[in-house]
Amino acid sequence: EAPSTQESESSAGKIFVINCNEFVEQPQELQLYCADGGHQLSKIMWVSWSAESTFGLATSTKNTCDPDCASGNYDVRIATLLLSEPIETSDGRMVFTRIALKYDRPLSDGQSEEYLDLPTELMP
Repeated sequence: EAPSTQESESSAGKIFVINCNEFVEQPQELQLYCADGGHQLSKIMWVSWSAESTFGLATSTKNTCDPDCASGNYDVRIATLLLSEPIETSDGRMVFTRIALKYDRPLSDGQSEEYLDLPTELMP
């Protein structure tokens, strides 16, 4: 019989989203741009969380990078979130790979919704 690790037993049947350097379930905060911290979701309230998809509401804070990212302003909006398209990672965990965001009002660049790829591996 193959030895099992506490880690794999604790993640069996669960689905995660990667928050830069950790696997998280139903996070209250999520960093979408790990490299520069330019887009964060906070105060997340999950309405549903299942192996196929999740739905929630959050406060979105996104750097406008206007006039540039270092001195940019931030668009703060209420957003609905839909996480979807789960895959199995190399270590056997299930993670969501896509997020759809719909904002309560357009961002300063005119976008009212965004579709982003989520990381499938932890940041080094």
